[in-house]
Amino acid sequence: MKTNRNDNGVRRPVKKEAEQFHVEHINAKGKVVHSKKGMKEKKPWTFKRVFLRIILPILLVLTIIIGGVVIWFLRWEDHVLNQIEYIPVDTNPTFINESSSIVELSEYTSETSIPHVEEEHIHNFLLIGVDSRSKKLSEDGKGSLADVIMIMSVDNKEGTIKLVTIQRDCYVYIPGHSKPQKINAAMSYGGPELLSAVIENHLRLELEGYAYVNFYNMEKVIDAVDGIDLEVTKSEVNHVPGGLNENLKEQNKLLGVPEDTYKVTSSGLIHLNGRQAVAYSRIREVGNGVYGRSERQVKVLNALLKKFSDLSTTNKMSAMDDIASMIATNISKKEIKHYAFDFLPEVRNMEIQTMGIPVDGYSRQGMFSDIRANEWSIRPDWNGMIPLIQEFLYGETFEFDPVEKIPKAPSQDED
Repeated sequence: MKTNRNDNGVRRPVKKEAEQFHVEHINAKGKVVHSKKGMKEKKPWTFKRVFLRIILPILLVLTIIIGGVVIWFLRWEDHVLNQIEYIPVDTNPTFINESSSIVELSEYTSETSIPHVEEEHIHNFLLIGVDSRSKKLSEDGKGSLADVIMIMSVDNKEGTIKLVTIQRDCYVYIPGHSKPQKINAAMSYGGPELLSAVIENHLRLELEGYAYVNFYNMEKVIDAVDGIDLEVTKSEVNHVPGGLNENLKEQNKLLGVPEDTYKVTSSGLIHLNGRQAVAYSRIREVGNGVYGRSERQVKVLNALLKKFSDLSTTNKMSAMDDIASMIATNISKKEIKHYAFDFLPEVRNMEIQTMGIPVDGYSRQGMFSDIRANEWSIRPDWNGMIPLIQEFLYGETFEFDPVEKIPKAPSQDED
């Protein structure tokens, strides 16, 4: 055995080189463990070790990121919903009767013997477009005529949207007024609540709320999605009076800008900004008069919905932020949240199904003097159209209490 001397000259044995790196210790279980001094013993890669060292940190980071995104989205969602003007539900609204007195609507309403149609998965809402040319638009729309009147029917089960457009010149009976008159007058006498009551009475269905914008805001809504693409004829663009460019001049005058601002110089499939699209939707002197105008309004809405659905998520969020501030409604925030963030993304067919009132063959229109001298009006056969509307909205027909007949309106009972 090799030896060496210490400082006192005493020989001591020298350990072999291999032995110099081995030490012994007792682990927590009381076992003797041999290991090399100065070198860590590598532990095997068990699932627990992989989970604790790799997977768990990754999961924690992802949880923090996802949690942050969810919190941000919920805050953004709440921010958008808060941009909407919510009008408190008026359980007993007032309106102006023919004596110019302010009266309660409940004084002039009564229950029908047959309840109005209601289906759990189908929800009907009134959409109102107020003419921006009116200078007396109040916060709730009273004092202005309804330029666009539509019923939006949402089918939660089928994932579809249907629109029923009602011509504003259709004659109806307005509570508190003995003689029938044009339906858009109801908005002037009592705002959306009175207009809703009139529509429910003449179509025998339930409306769950209303929403409206004026045409100035509709321009902003369309601009929020960066405009829409529409097929426009040369006659629609250039017709005098009442063509797109003529309507555009009128809008520009009201806004105090040059008359030729945004003038359209081509036809066919063209891109329209908000002001141009609103001017297009007002055309009534080209084609089928007021019916043609309703068709154009539906085309604009369809193009708007399609454009919105094609936007990227980021642009869609930006558009919703802009659009929300232009809506006034008595529909609850909870319902709006459902339709905007849950239902709309799941709509199976973005092409809105439409129906126009009056239906062909169920009205007379022209200049009449029986009620007001030389007034152009539409005299609908409401009783004849109710089953058609029921079939369109619900897929079947129901019994209903007859509506009081409009003078000079056709009747299906006539020979």
